Amino acid sequence: MYDIIIKAILCVDPHITAALKKMPNVKNNCFDLYGFDILIDEKMCPWLLEVNLSPSLATDSPLDYAIKSNLLTDTLNLVGI
Repeated sequence: MYDIIIKAILCVDPHITAALKKMPNVKNNCFDLYGFDILIDEKMCPWLLEVNLSPSLATDSPLDYAIKSNLLTDTLNLVGI
């Protein structure tokens, strides 16, 4: 799954870099959260279904709340907040 995520990000890197060059004031203080939908088949082979630019952080169940609150905590820690 790591290879799929890295390759997907590398595919859009030129577009992200070009967008950042248009905004010189936010070069070092911006981030984006992507949601990767990956299907794992019966042979444990991962398949990329889609990448969401702004994944939903809404919660419908206690498990969903636990996962997304940890995701948000980790994301904010990574960006230094």
